[in-house]
Amino acid sequence: MTAFGSGPLDVFCVGLSYHTSPIEVRDAVVLNDEEVSRAIDALRERTGAAEAMILSTCNRTEFYARGARVPDPAAFVASLLRELKGVDLQLQEAKHLYTLREEDSVRHLFRVACGLESMVLGEPQILGQVKDASELAARVGGAGPVTDRLLDSVLRCAKRARSETAIGRGPVSSAYAGVSLAAKVLGTLGDKRVLLVGAGEMSALAWTHLKDAGVTQFMVANRTRERGESFAQTYCARAVSLEALPVVLPGADIVVSATRAEQHVVTEPMVRAAMKIRRNRPLFCLDLAVPRDIDPLATKLPNVFLHDLDALGQIVAQSLAQRRAEIPRVEAILEEELARFLKWHRSLAVKPTVTAFRQHFEQVAKDELERHRGRFHPEDVSAAESLAHGIIQKLLHRPTTQMRNAAGGDLEAAARLEAVRDLFGIEAGRDEDPSAGQDLPDAEQTKGTHADRDPR
Repeated sequence: MTAFGSGPLDVFCVGLSYHTSPIEVRDAVVLNDEEVSRAIDALRERTGAAEAMILSTCNRTEFYARGARVPDPAAFVASLLRELKGVDLQLQEAKHLYTLREEDSVRHLFRVACGLESMVLGEPQILGQVKDASELAARVGGAGPVTDRLLDSVLRCAKRARSETAIGRGPVSSAYAGVSLAAKVLGTLGDKRVLLVGAGEMSALAWTHLKDAGVTQFMVANRTRERGESFAQTYCARAVSLEALPVVLPGADIVVSATRAEQHVVTEPMVRAAMKIRRNRPLFCLDLAVPRDIDPLATKLPNVFLHDLDALGQIVAQSLAQRRAEIPRVEAILEEELARFLKWHRSLAVKPTVTAFRQHFEQVAKDELERHRGRFHPEDVSAAESLAHGIIQKLLHRPTTQMRNAAGGDLEAAARLEAVRDLFGIEAGRDEDPSAGQDLPDAEQTKGTHADRDPR
């Protein structure tokens, strides 16, 4: 365990993720807001945790707590999940839950927010999910000075990672890669019309990326009418029958096909006829199906740009390789921000001593001024008080700076602080939680507070 000033961080993380659990288990323990609130209440009331936060997504559910008094955190969390979700992880053969303590738990949260622990390396959604988890913890009473500061540091770190490295750049899904290619070929997509062939998950994913790219005009063609109309209603599209493809194809600038058909749905003659009506205006086609939906012979037609999963897969693989190359740079930022947070935390143990030290000398000056007040003209009292205050500030600047710098957590630093306490009879705050009610130690450390969070 790492030493931190007069005490440890006293933080643990218990959780499960796609690294340790199949999707069936992860789905079974996803917590909604009401369940998170109940879990945080349980951590505070049953374990005495001073602060708590829970991050629950499709890929991970993690419990973070500070100051909890529980001998086996994993057993407690397993019991809590059984109570909330009816899932008994302790009866299952696989060990789904992991436990991290102290600095390891904090470093893990930094890694999660930066996308280093995501199933898709560098994916951006997790950062918003961490922010939402911290805000929910604040609403239900789980937040506190340490977790507030920790989340500020984590979100700042993740924002730096995305702006200072390429960890989040480049397409990492075939649908996104295809939309990126479409923008390169066709330019701005805001005025383009899209035809989705198939009403499944891949079409929905393509719709999302195209919508983000500015597309507003969608048609969807599906073999089953009811499913096509349901998709159209959900995704603001116009439903057409699959038989109508030859009629609607000429009006589309982008075609995305993702069906389970065993034969080509979009044939070369169909595309040839459409291009004639379009007067050879560019037609961009994404074939996201296996086997392929769009006849490969269509690529021989002028101004027809066709990309299948093999071609898109090469782009995705290249993007992931580039992201993996950025991991050392992200980790360097992470360690820098982690060290900054740990330095702040160590300073909490020093601050009561620093405060009491300054108050001791200021009280001496105040007592002496009061004792000699009769020697001053009334109009000179204010000047005398200012003079005494200035002298105290100059005398104490170096020793208080040295005490703050002594928040290194080593034995020598602790001995120096103990010597100061003994010399001046300072006892205040030694047995209290140093984080309780503390202000931030200095102006520089106030950067990146909750009000400045902008993870997106």
